[in-house]
Amino acid sequence: MADHRAALAAYERAAALAAGHHTDLDPATRLTHAHAWVGGGAPAFADALSRHRSALQSSLAGALHALALLVVRHGGPAPAVPALTTPVTTLAPVPGRFQGIDADAMTALVASLGRAAHTLPVAGARLAAELSGQALSAEPGHALGRIATWTAAQSDDLRRRLHRIRETVPGLSLPSGLAAYGLFGAHAADPGGAERLLARAGAGDEEAVTRLLSVQEGGADTGLAARIAAWWATLSAGTRERLTALPRFGLLNGLPATVRDRANRRWLAEQRARLERELATATADLGRLADPGLLGGWERIAARLRRIDLIEAELRPVPGHPEPLLLAFDVTGQGRLVVSWGDPDTADITVTSVSGLTSGLDAAHGDLERSRALWQQASYYSGDRAIASITWLGYDAPQLDPGLMDPAKSVAFGSAAAEGGKALASFSDGLHAAHRPSGNARAVVIGHSYGSLTTGRAAVLRPGRFADDVILIGSPGVGVDHARQLGVRAEHVWVGEAGNDPVAALGRFGSDPGDASFGGRHMPVGREVFTAAHSSYWQPYSASLQNMGRIINGQYEKIVQPAPLNTQPQLLMPELGDPTER
Repeated sequence: MADHRAALAAYERAAALAAGHHTDLDPATRLTHAHAWVGGGAPAFADALSRHRSALQSSLAGALHALALLVVRHGGPAPAVPALTTPVTTLAPVPGRFQGIDADAMTALVASLGRAAHTLPVAGARLAAELSGQALSAEPGHALGRIATWTAAQSDDLRRRLHRIRETVPGLSLPSGLAAYGLFGAHAADPGGAERLLARAGAGDEEAVTRLLSVQEGGADTGLAARIAAWWATLSAGTRERLTALPRFGLLNGLPATVRDRANRRWLAEQRARLERELATATADLGRLADPGLLGGWERIAARLRRIDLIEAELRPVPGHPEPLLLAFDVTGQGRLVVSWGDPDTADITVTSVSGLTSGLDAAHGDLERSRALWQQASYYSGDRAIASITWLGYDAPQLDPGLMDPAKSVAFGSAAAEGGKALASFSDGLHAAHRPSGNARAVVIGHSYGSLTTGRAAVLRPGRFADDVILIGSPGVGVDHARQLGVRAEHVWVGEAGNDPVAALGRFGSDPGDASFGGRHMPVGREVFTAAHSSYWQPYSASLQNMGRIINGQYEKIVQPAPLNTQPQLLMPELGDPTER
């Protein structure tokens, strides 16, 4: 009888411990569910927390069951073992593309883990003593000790990281990447070694920047831009200023747009100075050596200087438009140029234009004019919302040159679009990562001609988070058979095809986006003569430009029909007449 009473007393003391501690990790778990921390190490942390919470409750339950059986073995009545599993029910918000993170919630998470780390070691030791005192295995108590050790380690790590974030990043709503890679960075997978490369870059290692850009170009690391944004946000002002002097540093997606602009303009000036010195040397060598073989080298240097002239000319302020921001450039090879009219980090709406055949640095003027026209049209409809309009010439688009016969470069094949799509997906990651926290900011991507295929490849790589609306203009196909396969809701995939546009009629890459079976929404654009149709979409006052402006602003109900080219009845070509008379 004495053994029965001793076992029952031990059970009751253990039950009191279980009642007081089985929910110790519930507050932290609720916070991770309620605030929709996503990306980077956040999911791995949430999974680890859930496992430790389950282990805490199962260890306590296991101890109670062992003591209850002991009571029965010694002739006592079976105690009613309480259920120790608890539900965690919250109304979790759906994270937006530019949604911020509540810094106070991060503080509450650290505090709740700290409290559990303080109480669980004592509870574990007491439970182990109760079990050992009844000659039972003390493993459930030791398990609580291990859970306490893990919780303490998380609390210390998160407290240190949060302190650093709060010291360097102002405001109560923080970029989501700071939670993904700043707060939960210890749990973030890093197969490409980006964290080590960023540490090296922070110390001034130019090779590390080059390697980061290589990872970025590949488009496989979906969290790279967010990791860069979180890393940048916690650097000191002196370190930031020093890093902007590194060659190509401003090409990193995830950095603030104004930082990229400052770093890239600085690098552009340095390249000009270097190339001018090289050209002077090459000119002297030509005159001194009279070797015609040197002319090719001289011309390459001169061509790159002409490209710098072009970039500097395009960066001059345009009356009535915001200051252009130089987000990326490259004067070598086919050339690259990415310019934003308006700051994409603070804009309420960002639209990125992707061009196709024959586009590139040398022909950038027309693409930049189109982006300015889009900015002007979208701003006309936007009210007090700020617009950023970006020209993205960030890939080697097919050209009408000898490369036309090369499958890797030809407009007849999808190889260039596949490579460009990776780079465009990474660029899109950077726009989202660097944007100020916002619950209603919008991202729109417009792909024209072969650029629509590039846009389609990028959208498939980032399903559900590439853009709010995708507009396909004069598209020969986007590599899929239905709009929903782009990872964007089909009702937000818009297709504009001018009558007589020969490229839009090709349907070479997957289904023809203009067919009803593709599932996209028709954007009225009008009709032009055969030779002008493919480039007519940005004409001032045109229905196509107006409709793009409306879609950019999400004003779908205000889309207009094009004016008829002829108000008289048309027997042979009725599409030229008044649509209300058909």
